[in-house]
Amino acid sequence: MPEKKSNRGHLKGSNFAAWGKKAPNILLGVSGGVAAYKAVDLASKLTAAGAKVNTVMTENACQLICPKSFEAVTGQPVYTSLWSTSEEYEIGHVDLTGWADIVAVVPATANIIGKIANGICDDLLSTTLCVCWPLIKSGAVILAPAMNDNMWNNSAVQRNIETVKEMGFQLIGPEQGRLACGTEGIGRMSEPQDILKAIEEIASKIKHNKR
Repeated sequence: MPEKKSNRGHLKGSNFAAWGKKAPNILLGVSGGVAAYKAVDLASKLTAAGAKVNTVMTENACQLICPKSFEAVTGQPVYTSLWSTSEEYEIGHVDLTGWADIVAVVPATANIIGKIANGICDDLLSTTLCVCWPLIKSGAVILAPAMNDNMWNNSAVQRNIETVKEMGFQLIGPEQGRLACGTEGIGRMSEPQDILKAIEEIASKIKHNKR
């Protein structure tokens, strides 16, 4: 993987510190939900905790937040398309998943969850998630759902949620609270600090299993 200079450190109390000099590689998937802006905060926190973070964004996510925001906080390139620059082509979705120790999709919209549940691979993120089957089976892929409460309660979405759980995906949230549409209900994405803790727990388990 190409590397850029980053300001990685170690947050006090971070479980990543147990990894020593070889902190975990985390692939951050960002789909097109309003909560995408919170993913930048998570990327920053992960990097500060010592992890190396590469980001894959969907086309819709790029409409909501600039890829450069992720590059700025991680010091790493952002991948947005199966058919983009020569650098992205050389890396490819297979190399990305082979590089990653943990994959986190933040936010995970109803759309990307539906694609995962039904094996649809029509962009870089959905294709990457299909390829990372070994990580899914080992419990190293986490989704942070975020959507309108009516969407969350839709029976089709709930079927997809049950499917991805059965596949081995870890889920955090969604929470009850004020939603982007202005209503109160379930569907609010978990806060970045809580997602960070969940990722740290996964990292700790991985490190323990490798001993």
